[in-house]
Amino acid sequence: MKVLNKGVCCAIALAVSSTGYAQDNLSELMRQWLDIESQKGKVQLDWNSKKQYLEQTQSLLIVEQQELSNLLKKADTDRSDVDQRRIELSQQQSVLEQEQQVVNKQILQATAFCQKLLTRLPPPLQEQWQEKLLLLSQEGATDSEKLERILSLYQMVNEFDQRIALNRGSMAIPVEAGQEKNLLVTQMYLGVSQGWYVSDDGLHYGYGRADNTGWQWWHNEASSAELGRVLLADDLLKLRDILQKPTTAKFIDLPVKILSKKDVS
Repeated sequence: MKVLNKGVCCAIALAVSSTGYAQDNLSELMRQWLDIESQKGKVQLDWNSKKQYLEQTQSLLIVEQQELSNLLKKADTDRSDVDQRRIELSQQQSVLEQEQQVVNKQILQATAFCQKLLTRLPPPLQEQWQEKLLLLSQEGATDSEKLERILSLYQMVNEFDQRIALNRGSMAIPVEAGQEKNLLVTQMYLGVSQGWYVSDDGLHYGYGRADNTGWQWWHNEASSAELGRVLLADDLLKLRDILQKPTTAKFIDLPVKILSKKDVS
């Protein structure tokens, strides 16, 4: 049996001790490596999860961005359409205001003409016109209402001018020394240009027409002088009877006066 000396034993002990220490270090390194790999795996899994979430979020943001972009484009388009429509409405409003000014001017001219024409109309028609003309100056009347009333005035004149009109009423007639007397007479109008009157007893009669100053009556002999022909009360009484009873109609010769343009200007 061999006996190892102390030196050898110490060497062996050191070697064994060194080997144990190395194994412990290796184990610690292995543990650390496994921890690192485990952490790396967790980090990788966590990153993969976050990456997927971020990719989904990015996709949603891209879609939302596109929708916002489309909304902005639509808003710009709508705003452009609204601006264009506003411009068109403004132009239409301007045209309407100009047309309104023209209409107002024409209404004023037509009203002034009606006022001027009023005094040249036969007296019965004058009374009807005066009532209508008051409506033209009525506060709050619209342009449409005024135009309608002006048209009705012209229609009244046109209707009156298309027939022989018969009017029964009181009339101021000069009797003597510049005095006048209201008498009940029958007035007969040939349209709006000529007219005659006669009292029931035939003592008072006359001829009427419009001149530059308005409607005028000439009485008895003065009417014959104005007409240039003798005007007889009997002829006027016959005309009255014919108009009251058309079945008794017959030809009657009555004097009239044709006016020149300067007489009625």
